[in-house]
Amino acid sequence: MDLLDLLDHTAKTRAFETYWAKLQDTSDQSIDLDTLQLCISLLPLAAQVSNRTTSTKAYCRLRNFIIEKIPGEPDDAQRSYRLAKICSSSPNFGWTVFEDMYHHLALIRSTPEKVVEETSLDTVLDTHGNRTSKAVAYLKLLECSYWLPSDQPHYITPALIQVLVDLLGRTTVDDSVHDALSALLTLLKSPVTIMHGHEEVEVDLCPGGHPPNFQQRLIQQQLWTRLRDLPLEYFLSSSSSIFRTWFRWVCLTEASGVEVEAVYEPLYWERLQTGLLNGFGEQRKYCLGILRQSLLVARRDINTPRMTLVFDRSRAYRNQYDKYCTLFEIIVLDRYQNQIQACLPELTTLLGPGSLISSGWQTTLLSAALTSKVQDGTRKLIGTWYIDFVTRRRGAVVNHESFLIGGLLPWATEGSLFTTSLVSSRQSTTCAHGTALADLISTFIICMQDDIDRRRLFTNVLQFVLDKGGRIFQYNVIYVLKGILKGFKTSRSFIGVPELKTLLRVSRLPGLPEIATDLCITYCAEICRIALSENQAHESVPGYDALQIKYLSLQARQSCLLNGNNDHPIAQTIGDGTPTLGQFLKGLNDTRYRKIQDDAFVPACVSLGLILDNGGLEISQHSQLCEALEALWDEAERQDFRRPVVVHVPPLFFHLECIRLCIDCQSKFSESDSANSLVSMLSRIMQQLKKLSERRSYLASVLMTSLRNACLGNPDIINILPFEDFLLNFIERPPIAKTEFLFEVAAAEMLQQLLPHRDYAAYYGRREGYAYAAVVDVLNRLPNRHLNVAENVMQRLLEPWANQKPPIPIISKWKSSLQLQVMLLLTECCITPCNAGAYLESFTAAMMVESWPRYRYLLEWIIARIYYRYPDHAPRMLDTLASLNDGSPMQIASLMKLGVLVAGFLDSEEYALNLMTQLIPFSAHNRVQIRHEAHWSIPIMWNLANDKGWKTIIDNPAFRALNGFVVSLDRFSVPSSSIRTLKLDTVADYTISDIFQGQYLTVETPDPVLFMHSDILHLYTDDREAALNFPVSRVPLGDPKTNVDIPILLKASTIIDTEGVSGTAPTTFQTKSGFDFDSLLSIPGPPSVQHQRPASVILVASLIDNPTNLGGLSRISESFGLETLYIADARHVAHKDFKATSVTSEKHLPIKELKMPDVPSKLMEWKRDGWTVVGVEQTDRSGILGTEPASVAANAAAGSAGARLASKGKGGDGTLPKKCVLVLGSEKGGISAEVLAVVDRCVEIRTTGVTRSLNVQTAGGIAVYEWWREWGGQP
Repeated sequence: MDLLDLLDHTAKTRAFETYWAKLQDTSDQSIDLDTLQLCISLLPLAAQVSNRTTSTKAYCRLRNFIIEKIPGEPDDAQRSYRLAKICSSSPNFGWTVFEDMYHHLALIRSTPEKVVEETSLDTVLDTHGNRTSKAVAYLKLLECSYWLPSDQPHYITPALIQVLVDLLGRTTVDDSVHDALSALLTLLKSPVTIMHGHEEVEVDLCPGGHPPNFQQRLIQQQLWTRLRDLPLEYFLSSSSSIFRTWFRWVCLTEASGVEVEAVYEPLYWERLQTGLLNGFGEQRKYCLGILRQSLLVARRDINTPRMTLVFDRSRAYRNQYDKYCTLFEIIVLDRYQNQIQACLPELTTLLGPGSLISSGWQTTLLSAALTSKVQDGTRKLIGTWYIDFVTRRRGAVVNHESFLIGGLLPWATEGSLFTTSLVSSRQSTTCAHGTALADLISTFIICMQDDIDRRRLFTNVLQFVLDKGGRIFQYNVIYVLKGILKGFKTSRSFIGVPELKTLLRVSRLPGLPEIATDLCITYCAEICRIALSENQAHESVPGYDALQIKYLSLQARQSCLLNGNNDHPIAQTIGDGTPTLGQFLKGLNDTRYRKIQDDAFVPACVSLGLILDNGGLEISQHSQLCEALEALWDEAERQDFRRPVVVHVPPLFFHLECIRLCIDCQSKFSESDSANSLVSMLSRIMQQLKKLSERRSYLASVLMTSLRNACLGNPDIINILPFEDFLLNFIERPPIAKTEFLFEVAAAEMLQQLLPHRDYAAYYGRREGYAYAAVVDVLNRLPNRHLNVAENVMQRLLEPWANQKPPIPIISKWKSSLQLQVMLLLTECCITPCNAGAYLESFTAAMMVESWPRYRYLLEWIIARIYYRYPDHAPRMLDTLASLNDGSPMQIASLMKLGVLVAGFLDSEEYALNLMTQLIPFSAHNRVQIRHEAHWSIPIMWNLANDKGWKTIIDNPAFRALNGFVVSLDRFSVPSSSIRTLKLDTVADYTISDIFQGQYLTVETPDPVLFMHSDILHLYTDDREAALNFPVSRVPLGDPKTNVDIPILLKASTIIDTEGVSGTAPTTFQTKSGFDFDSLLSIPGPPSVQHQRPASVILVASLIDNPTNLGGLSRISESFGLETLYIADARHVAHKDFKATSVTSEKHLPIKELKMPDVPSKLMEWKRDGWTVVGVEQTDRSGILGTEPASVAANAAAGSAGARLASKGKGGDGTLPKKCVLVLGSEKGGISAEVLAVVDRCVEIRTTGVTRSLNVQTAGGIAVYEWWREWGGQP
């Protein structure tokens, strides 16, 4: 352009007209920027011409042309930046262009948004669209103009700034306005040259300067005045633009040292908390930045509901809020659970009594951590911590009421939290989360300041439950009511009629199961009893009397199992005289079966049961009995076997009188005889009830106790009804209480605390443990003439275990401990001298392939019992042990354990000596499992030899020394910590209690104890009360042993003691989000600079073919901001090994393909473009990375490590150039000779160890870090 200054005015004018014509002739809608730049340079200045009209016309023509063309420009930030730069190159001309754009934006501001969006603006349409599309294009050009260096002229006027601020919130232009304002606010942090028509004025906006009034208004209040007027919904949108602008505005105010009145307004902090709570990652980062900068802006005390700051202690406040921002970053942005766990003590401090953090900010952090957008693990960690914090410390709850309702309860009432924390045993069934929720609510109620606050909290909590309706876990309501009852009982507060109406609505909630419904009614009635004042007229409240009536009925001592009445006509008939089956059938026929329907079913069952109790039925009456039973079964089926109905079916259908008649019919009629319908019916119903019990576990106890009484009272029925199939089916698919039903059990325990007679048994009878006890007792008492049933069950259970083929899954759905427990029980009656060898082979085959420790324990016990009963087979076990190879450590360990078990009862010194001899090499075996089993076995055998006085063992010095060494090991000084080390006495431990309730069930991964010692005792008690005389048990019941606590090693990170943390030293936390607040500020300059990668380094990995190493290099390249990574094959990026080490870095880094043969030519191309190529390779001329040649020479003179390198010729340049192409070699061959020929120089990494080289990932990371050490922070 300097040549244009040599032209006179006439020549410039002619040149302008020439280029102006060329500019107009462009067929493309976009502007020819080169021609435009010439035209602007040739514009006649008013001072240089006598005819101002000529100058004005030229200005106007060019200005109008640009204004007309801007909306049609392509969406290219770099091109827009160049256009803005060209326009601003002439301040006078640039002022006219931007002034015209300002007027158009002002016109948009004056037009209602609804008209702009919905009305057809034919009057303002032109070839480039309507006003809105033009406004967006002009705003984009304004934004790009503010990217220009601050020493270039910029168009900034008070009117323009006001228009931009006023356009905020306009849906169609909002994002563009924010972009322009953000660029402007970034620009104003430096001294700015401003266009003023025909002159340029430099304004200093640096800290300590005195900005003009319009800019001071922008800094102080102009922007906030507009933000304050925008609706709340605007701050809830998914766009983070508003908070980006806000952040850059508050940064500008802080840098300018100007006090901002906005920070003293409550709405300021309310809007900021809204953005922090409802935004995503980027928006939340801006909000945290706003929070930090806003505290720096304050010049006096802040006293608002959402923020409190005492200016004299501002440093302490800022420190705590800095820590708050760090915790927010860790918990909400990073979400690494180990880091969250580590920061909980600091979180306790920030919420503790000495905290300076306002409660609103505390609850904002907690609410953000508990929102559904966060992973369940993080939510559970924070939620459970908060519940524990409140219930244990009773702190920070007074101002957390809104958080409790809107933030905590939506998470705390999720069903998964209840179901996963439900723990059930025979002693109790509790829901840990439900109990914690109840304690939390009670603590909130107790900590409220007065009765008014408590009533408000009472209403809000219950209204939350009501508003959720059916979209909430149904059982949570009973825990909420439990907490309210506990809170009001402790605080002795009262509720009013409005609160009573809400409570009565809750008491009528539908969908709760039976016990939960009764518990809900009881809790509501108890709350009314303790929280209603006697002076209130609560009796007139609709629903109150109904609640009291229901509660009185629950207080009555009537079993829920007897859901009927004694006024039934059939019951009256029986009560008037001797009950007969004929009278029962007549009553059925006379009423056409209506009198056994619905609630009349239970009295009818009771009536027929009395008839059967009287006995004396003849065979000829079996058809009448079948008719009566079929009628009752059909009715039960019609009622879908509801609970009060189905629990009365088994005692009736398998009554001893029915069983006796069934046996008599079987002996009289053939199986094909149609008269033998009673057997067929009972067989069918027996199987159907078993299927029902699998879904309804409460049916199992009454079913199995009825069948137990039937088969032990009349054993002949065992071979008539399908008991074998039934028992096998029960053992393989035992009835287990579903999670939903266990909440009913937990509800029954809570209800029993208030109404002692309303326990589980009052609703459902006995627990399912009685069913298991009944099955075991049947198998243990089977008469000898019916042992064929036990033998068949044993064989059918054993077959799949013995026929397993390796590899065996550790866990299989068809396997269970119950199957092995039953087979262990049946060894006493099913194994004979004839079949002992076959059973030993089958059980040994199963043991040899089984890997689950508990199953192996039971299989070893079974085999040991067979050896105990038939010791002649024992010697072959030692032969098998000696013949096994080292490839089967589990099998060798099991045989050693069996050998020790057998030695205890075999009483053979020869056998013991043989075993001890084999244990010696095993005690030094290289396989840990074999060696440890031998170590556990040797002291047992030594003690046994001492007790028996076996001289060949105790007088052997080798045995004595080995035993002394083994018992001195640390593992013998602690209790058993695994099933393998549990002590087992094959004879003394063979009891029902030890088999089904032994300690081995609680070690490692626990198995449920299916029934208790007390369950068997209850069965025996029932037998005595009913005067039943059953066969004698084969295996003794035994006494339950007290289980020794098993030591459990916990990770240190899982145990957090947050007591007394306020006085601890500052804690260092890991933060993984990887951002600092300076990164939220935009980089001034053209788009090419703003989007430029931080490091001018290209990494060439085309010589590497290992996907794992390439993935690691991708991670390194992205983390250190390299420009590009080149690899030989782009398909490597999709390889699983690449992804395993890249951790998605490939999504944020340019990765390009460069084939190995093309590397030399590409390196030459880069060298021509000004890049320096450096190879990371060990050569005779390599420089030591990070050292200069001069320093190497100096080290050589000083005799240092560099001297040794220099003596080997390693005196090259070890520094890295600013524009660097780093070349890495292959894993084995390094950099090829063809590539080495074109590199500028090589560097190698100094090492001092024996290993001669580093992994290529490690080498690449070190080299890149060295580049940052040398050049990081330089422009």
